Amino acid sequence: MSLTEVAQFFAVVDNLKHRMVLMTLDAAGLRVSEVVHLKVSDIDSARMVIRVEQAKGRRDRYVILSPSLTHLLESGASS
Repeated sequence: MSLTEVAQFFAVVDNLKHRMVLMTLDAAGLRVSEVVHLKVSDIDSARMVIRVEQAKGRRDRYVILSPSLTHLLESGASS
C-alpha cells in the first residue's frame, strides 16, 4: 500500500482506540496478540522502545518506538 492509501485507511477508522491499535501494528511491526496485551508501562518513550512481554516463543523482546508513533500515542492519550 502507498502512504496515501495507508493514511486513507486510518482516516476511516472512527474509534480512537481501534485507530491507535492499527497504527501501532503498522508502525512497530507487532503482531495483533502483542498489541492487544500491551500496557502503558510497556512503552518507554525515554528510550524509544516498546517492551513486548511473552512474544512469539514465550520470549520478551523490544521493538523500536518511532517518533511519529510516540507523538500519536501521546496526543491520543490526551484526547
